[in-house]
Amino acid sequence: MRHFFPTLLLLGISFSTLAQTGGVRIGTAGTPDAKAALDVSATDKGVLVPRLTQAQRTAIAAPVPAGLLVYQTDGTTGFWYYEATAGWTSLSAGSSTGDNLGNHSATQTLNLNAQRLLGTATNSLGDSTAQVELNANVGTQSAALITRSNFTARYSRVILSGYGKLPDGTSTANDFGIWATAYRGGGWAGFFSAGSTTTPLRWVGICQNPGYNNTGSAIRIVDGTQGAGKVLTSNAQGYGTWQTPTVTAAGGNFNLGPYYLVGNGGSTGLTITSAGWVGINTTAAAGLHVTVGTGGIGANGGAGALLNGLAGSPPNLELRGSGTGSSTTPYVDFAEGNDVDFTTRLISQSGTLTVNYGGAATQPTYLFKVNGGLQCTTLNQTSDQRFKTNVHPIGSALASVLALRGVRYEWNALGVRHGGTAGAKQVGLLAQEVEKIYPELVSTDAEGYKAVNYAQLTPVLIEAIKELAARNQALEDQHRQDQVQVASFEQRLRALETNNGQAHR
Repeated sequence: MRHFFPTLLLLGISFSTLAQTGGVRIGTAGTPDAKAALDVSATDKGVLVPRLTQAQRTAIAAPVPAGLLVYQTDGTTGFWYYEATAGWTSLSAGSSTGDNLGNHSATQTLNLNAQRLLGTATNSLGDSTAQVELNANVGTQSAALITRSNFTARYSRVILSGYGKLPDGTSTANDFGIWATAYRGGGWAGFFSAGSTTTPLRWVGICQNPGYNNTGSAIRIVDGTQGAGKVLTSNAQGYGTWQTPTVTAAGGNFNLGPYYLVGNGGSTGLTITSAGWVGINTTAAAGLHVTVGTGGIGANGGAGALLNGLAGSPPNLELRGSGTGSSTTPYVDFAEGNDVDFTTRLISQSGTLTVNYGGAATQPTYLFKVNGGLQCTTLNQTSDQRFKTNVHPIGSALASVLALRGVRYEWNALGVRHGGTAGAKQVGLLAQEVEKIYPELVSTDAEGYKAVNYAQLTPVLIEAIKELAARNQALEDQHRQDQVQVASFEQRLRALETNNGQAHR
């Protein structure tokens, strides 16, 4: 011992105490710490460890004892210590100033204990380096960063990136970039981008569950221009605003394919074939094909099709039907006023077309009018005796016929406008002349133009012929009587001539 203290003095080491435990205190007087082998105490000095270059540090021959500490003066400067498994490890991580945790792998959770994790970057880190970078590189559901604020059943949280089931209630896992949740009483809302693990589905959503305030929507964007019925429209720079929709011309064909154009939640509607045929409630088998119900067009009096006139006017044309199934009778109604079901009705029944009048005013003179020629194989006019009353014979028919004047003529410009053929030679009567003799054979339309019922001239001609036949029969009877008298005169004359001859002899 007598040689130890002089040695320390020669080395320039001053100490105050050598504890019985083997601890040494260097510097100010006092007892060394019981847990320290070497207790250095000073207020104006420090401990200077060996200073080596990187080459000198790495040249230390093995085995290097764990815990060996040096200070490197080049390269990554700072304190380096030797760790049994990791080898040489830097405590300064490239900086010789400030606190630095270095490059470590955590083995337990870091609890901030109601404190903040705070950091400030004074230099640009680039667009691929974050001041805080967390990676969750696992094969099961996980999140890189979750922040959560809890208060009983109400909490908010933010998940920056992860792999899990989103949005709430989905049964399959998705990748998501940002998920912000504000939960209260069973509701949640989020803004996130997500994608299926098997399909390239990426979307951004704002979701709300009506759990707390009984209101909610799939997406809501409020910017001061929102309003009922508006649509979200972007400008050339991609900025979106709510705008009132406007009708613009289509830029191409709209193809329905094999489907219907339906409305108000219906399942059938309008179809258009590749040939341009239009079907309503059916696939068109012709240019326009309309089906209503199971009884054909307008079964049970329903309207199969309505073709309306101007706004506020009644339907001009209605396609209807009465009855059901095979007993359905189709008909066409022409309505010219608001106060009538139909003005004229065209009915098809058992293959026969019937025209009926249903207007509220006096029935018109003509229910069917053709401006032009009319050709038919047979034309029958109703003449059943059971339909008639006040029946009496036509008198003076021959005299009436003799008073009529048949003429040859051509249609003038006015006649052509009313259905006549220009330049065509015609034979007929003049209605004004006929009206003077048989006014019941002449009709006048709403414009004052007259027409002759040539068919009803037939009974007049028949009676005239009968009168002429009676006159001819009387003449024949008189002629026969005259012939008998002449024969009698001739016989008497011959008798006289015979008697006179005999007298002369």
